[in-house]
Amino acid sequence: MVTLSLVLSACSDDVLDNHFDLSVSFPAGDNSVYPNLSLDRNGHAILSWMKTDSDQVALQFTRRQNSQWGAVITVAKGNDWLVNRADFPSVVQLTDTLWAAHWLVMTDTKVFAYDVWMSLSTDDGVTWNEPFRPHTDGTQSEHGFVSFFVEGEDIGAVWLDGREMVAGHGHLPDPSASMPNNVGGMTLRSIKIHDNGSLYKEQVIDGLVCDCCQTDIAQTHLGAVAVFRNRTKNEIRDIHFSLLDSGRWSQSQRVAQDDWQIAGCPVNGPSVASSNKTIGVAWYTEAKGFGEIKFALSNEDTVQFKSPIIIDQGTHVMGQIGLAADNDRGFLVSWVTSDGGDSGGLNLRYIDHQGGLGPINRVTDVDLLHQVGLPQLALEGNVAVMAWTGGDKNMTRVHVKTLDLSGS
Repeated sequence: MVTLSLVLSACSDDVLDNHFDLSVSFPAGDNSVYPNLSLDRNGHAILSWMKTDSDQVALQFTRRQNSQWGAVITVAKGNDWLVNRADFPSVVQLTDTLWAAHWLVMTDTKVFAYDVWMSLSTDDGVTWNEPFRPHTDGTQSEHGFVSFFVEGEDIGAVWLDGREMVAGHGHLPDPSASMPNNVGGMTLRSIKIHDNGSLYKEQVIDGLVCDCCQTDIAQTHLGAVAVFRNRTKNEIRDIHFSLLDSGRWSQSQRVAQDDWQIAGCPVNGPSVASSNKTIGVAWYTEAKGFGEIKFALSNEDTVQFKSPIIIDQGTHVMGQIGLAADNDRGFLVSWVTSDGGDSGGLNLRYIDHQGGLGPINRVTDVDLLHQVGLPQLALEGNVAVMAWTGGDKNMTRVHVKTLDLSGS
């Protein structure tokens, strides 16, 4: 079998189309939106989504085994859920015996307040325990953008928490101005969770972050590494990371110095993945006035990052990053580009462990960029799995494309 790195660094757009097994499936069926992808402990893809109808929303998932999607399982359902292209539920396997899921419930539509709800499963996701909230502040504010982590025998989650916010989001009309001292902002918080749903060891990871950019976490040999878009009082919104070490999250640091100054949240979060002793972070910025996809590799055996590599750039680059790691310290990056209007494409590019770049491959066209959400990416060995919200103006449907990158 040819390795993933060799195949992708040698192929062109035409080779990808002509020599790779490309297939699209619809395991979520009609009226499905905003997928999420993760890998189980054996490296199989877990696909979750929201199923919508006239009066309720359900969180459902399926697992891919033996190249087939399995039975669809419903985790929870409700009639007051948030359905949002940027902030959406997940289903993940955290340990050999424990699964976790989360979803979002509106608490006050007038101020766009919503809470995170979670549930745990001890039987491979077949049945789910009584749901609970990881935050106990009781405020009518935003809580979302969840990522789960594991530390030894402990499990936990991080999320964006708006309990300190006043006067809306505190967005400033002039990006060169500074935030007033009496205006609170979005925080990034962490909690650990017992397998019965009780909570312990809450921590504020960062006291001021971007309001609605996705968070992400990778399990590395050094511990869990969380990435997110930070926010300074003078509105610099670069990508930061924090390492979970001996039960405490480290003070956040910049992955790279973009100095993107923007008065509002770009709704374009980073992604992190780990391969052996190498950590990769991919993100979007418009610090130069046009879109750029950047990628940074860590120095081996540390969480310090090398100078970033440009994956793609230009006014056509929209971001919405996905990132997956192979077993050879290489990484696969996905992102969205625009063709003008509401059409565009989903793209893939490979980076090897030395920062060598393969060609940009346009994997599929997208007709309705406004509904595509955050396209998802996972890597099952040499098979890339991508998921996004497709369909048309009358019917949404989660699309899943699998790409056999082995070249065999």
